Amino acid sequence: MKTLSVLTLAAALAVSAFASQAADRPVPLPDQEKKVADSLQPCPGGLERFLPGEYYFCAAARDFWSGHEGLARENLKDAARWASKPAQYALGVMYFNGDHAQKNRPLGLAWLALAAERHDPAYEPGFVSAYQHATPEEIAQANAYWQDMKPVYADAVAGPRAERQFDRAYKEIEWAANFGGSVFIDGVFMPTSAMASADNLPLQSGFSVGRMLQSQKAMYFYGYESHVFVGDAVLVPVSQVDTRKRDE
Repeated sequence: MKTLSVLTLAAALAVSAFASQAADRPVPLPDQEKKVADSLQPCPGGLERFLPGEYYFCAAARDFWSGHEGLARENLKDAARWASKPAQYALGVMYFNGDHAQKNRPLGLAWLALAAERHDPAYEPGFVSAYQHATPEEIAQANAYWQDMKPVYADAVAGPRAERQFDRAYKEIEWAANFGGSVFIDGVFMPTSAMASADNLPLQSGFSVGRMLQSQKAMYFYGYESHVFVGDAVLVPVSQVDTRKRDE
């Protein structure tokens, strides 16, 4: 299955040193060229019905590197609706820094808050840093944005939505996974040892595909439901983060 480095896109958004071509197509830094070439390949269509957040993030990366920034933002928002923390983080970077989007620091901070709600070390430091550089007025506006966005994008809503989608789609191959049938999923590249169907399409045992999808799901939901809030969560628990780090 095509995999994406979350920060291939997000890091590019955070870097202002790369140039643009005449068609406004971003030019990758030298160490990004291989990952960018991979991002420009078609996204695995079969993935959309299992993990749509992963699929739309892939589409956003493809659109971004193709120079279609508006489409990239829309796909990031679609991915964010399916609890994609990479997408929420990328949107936060875009709006907070004004990179390939109209600058709106409070909106960016709200997206970064959503991205960091699992306390993932890939996203939380960026969130904390943005908060520390925000003014009290920006924080107040970010809180208003965050309150409006939670009913759609926060884990409490988007997480169950994404899990239900995965579980519904997974039931379609569960029989094959449990009883030894074969499965083909569009865009999922199989090992060379895989058998072929009568149409010369690569097949893989249901057990192997099921195990692969469950592994993909585990990575996608990393940190989900690992936090406990008493009452309403605050926007940015910076003091708690600092205290936890000192205790460690």
